[in-house]
Amino acid sequence: MNGNANNDEVEVLAEEEILSSESTTTESENIPSKKTSKVAIVIALLSLILTILVILAAIYFYKQNTQLVANQQATIAQLSNEFNSQKSSFSAQSQKTLSLQSEVEQTNLQLQDLNNTSKISQTDIQSLQRALAANKARHPNDWILSEVEYLVNLAGRKIWLEKDVPSAISLLHAADQRIIELNDASLSDLRRAFLEDINTLGALPNRDPDGMVLTLSELERRIDKLAIIGAELSDKNPESTGQLSDDVKDWKQNLESSWSDFMGSFIVINKRDSKIEALLSPEQRWYLKENVRHNLGKAELAVYREQQTVYDQALQEVINMLDNYYNLNDSATDYFYKSVKELSKRKISVKYPDQLKSEPILERIIDLRIKTSLATPSVKQG
Repeated sequence: MNGNANNDEVEVLAEEEILSSESTTTESENIPSKKTSKVAIVIALLSLILTILVILAAIYFYKQNTQLVANQQATIAQLSNEFNSQKSSFSAQSQKTLSLQSEVEQTNLQLQDLNNTSKISQTDIQSLQRALAANKARHPNDWILSEVEYLVNLAGRKIWLEKDVPSAISLLHAADQRIIELNDASLSDLRRAFLEDINTLGALPNRDPDGMVLTLSELERRIDKLAIIGAELSDKNPESTGQLSDDVKDWKQNLESSWSDFMGSFIVINKRDSKIEALLSPEQRWYLKENVRHNLGKAELAVYREQQTVYDQALQEVINMLDNYYNLNDSATDYFYKSVKELSKRKISVKYPDQLKSEPILERIIDLRIKTSLATPSVKQG
């Protein structure tokens, strides 16, 4: 029995040794696996942290970009409002300047008319006084001199009020003929003055205000047909034939042609050798045309008023706008430009004489005749 007990103890010890060796082996195998799982966890955490940082950075830059776009839009809106306000103020100032200029011109015209009317009225009063004195004297030749005086005064009215030089010359010719009928050698100075006045008036430039106004009106009607720079751009692009070869060997060329046609419908690139001016908006083009039309109308009014300075300034403004904003290579625009240049060289104001040289001589002769006629009865009575 002791022998069996010893065997059992030996077997138990052997089994314990085997179990201890297996447990040692299992522990040694579990140590590397635990280390690997820790490294994987650290890498996952780092990846998660990096992902979170990238997302936060993207959100930050998106907010910054949104804020920047909003600021730019606000700045653009502010600049647009400032531009519109400045534009409105400039238009108002231009209207005020034009109205003031028009008022000054009207005042000058009224003063000129009053001056001419006063001069003519004074002349008429003197003529009536002399006519009354001449009627009392009843000298036969003095009636003819009174008629000559009337013709001279009427000629002056034609010159200063109606600007009708040909009629004034005809009236002076008629007055000269009446002097010839008198056959008085003492009136040679008066005839010489008549001839000098006729030559002076005949040397004045011929005015054709109606013809100039008709020409300016015709130019106004052609404004809408003028070509503005940049309003039309020629789109001459090399067009693809769109034909594909039936030969299988040309598959590469057919593919390139099909791709070019496909891309051409999305993107068009035009190559231009000449400089392209900035396009004007429809509103700006309308203002440009109306400005040209306004200056031509101002030139028409200046023709009737004989305001050379206003006429020259208005046509020069038209020429400047044609130079800067219109395409002078266009035939119609070039003809319009040359017509305006030709009109700008015209002289619409005429320097009329302040007084006819025959007037003071005729007044002196009539005064002398009246005094002589009035003095003759008193001498006979004495």
